[in-house]
Amino acid sequence: MKHLFLSAAIFGIVLTSMTFYAAAPVKVTFEDGKFALQDEYTQIEVTALPIAITEAVSNDYPGATIAKAYVNEAKTYKLILTKEGAMATVYADETGQWITK
Repeated sequence: MKHLFLSAAIFGIVLTSMTFYAAAPVKVTFEDGKFALQDEYTQIEVTALPIAITEAVSNDYPGATIAKAYVNEAKTYKLILTKEGAMATVYADETGQWITK
């Protein structure tokens, strides 16, 4: 009986370590005083955004300003919007269509 418990414990440790190594690596960065998961977006200037995106923000989020903008290789844009002290993160494609994540 003692060997059964020992075998179960060793099997659990081996199984846990195998799933740990199977996980994709995650990059963590420290920006603006906060830890953030690093996805594959690169920060760009807000002035470099396509006009369709800036128009979509002004139409769908009146009064909001784009604080930061990011883009990835698939031309998906990540926008940090601010309005009256509140912040929100939204995603859009290059044609200004909103993406749900």
